[in-house]
Amino acid sequence: MADYDVVIIGAGIAGASLAAEVAPHARVLVAEAEERPGYHSTGRSAAFWAESYGGPKVQPLTTASGPWLHSPPGGYGNRSFLAPRGALTLARAGEEALLDAFEAEFAGSGVRMERWGRERIAALLPGLADDIV
Repeated sequence: MADYDVVIIGAGIAGASLAAEVAPHARVLVAEAEERPGYHSTGRSAAFWAESYGGPKVQPLTTASGPWLHSPPGGYGNRSFLAPRGALTLARAGEEALLDAFEAEFAGSGVRMERWGRERIAALLPGLADDIV
């Protein structure tokens, strides 16, 4: 058994990037449960920052990254890595309880959510399926 200075759990985009950055300065172990690195990695987590991403257990880490991503320190100028965007979580008729549960998961977390009715959503998304509430 070897000794390591840093253990990184997960070899997705974030874990592999962190390991590459730290490796010249410390002994690093990357622990991955899948058969290959980056197995579940997608562009969505790198291209879209949403505080609810990852569920309530990951959300505090996501929220904590917000200030840095909005105003990165030196070397990046006054550039923010984030631009205002929105996201919709949709449900079909009869699935309203799933939306309620999603909202409840983040109650008290500071994650901002707003419940919209079908009319408001349909105004933004012409052709919205009839069963979307």
